Amino acid sequence: MKIFVAASYSSQVNYETGEVFPEYKQWLEDILNTIESLGHTVFCALREDNYKINDTDPAKAFSLDLKHIEQSDVMLALLTEKPSAGVQTEVGVAVALKKKVYLAHQPKHKLVYFNEAMLRAKVVQEIELPLTAEKLQTKLNI
Repeated sequence: MKIFVAASYSSQVNYETGEVFPEYKQWLEDILNTIESLGHTVFCALREDNYKINDTDPAKAFSLDLKHIEQSDVMLALLTEKPSAGVQTEVGVAVALKKKVYLAHQPKHKLVYFNEAMLRAKVVQEIELPLTAEKLQTKLNI
């Protein structure tokens, strides 16, 4: 199974170096490695970019994300307290393509209005962070 992991990028970067904050990189790698340990393929743009903002044409980067969303069976959107325009766009694309979408968030973080609306409309499902292999297997049926 191929899983597209949507994660906030711009809010997690040191703009002096262009690099993703080390603690965020480690947190994300732990999640990606857990999914891969279950035998699944993962695409995550941050990893694809080596955890560094690059000079890629934004249209090219968006096209790459679209291609990987289309090829994925499932989307796991890692939400933070502050919504990410990129993650929300990717979620919208996945919903439009009728992909299984899971919104992962901390229990203490209330979903923003539109995420709550998608959940109530049953076009996405919810999963609480932190993620474990057992939780992923149970919730995502993988």
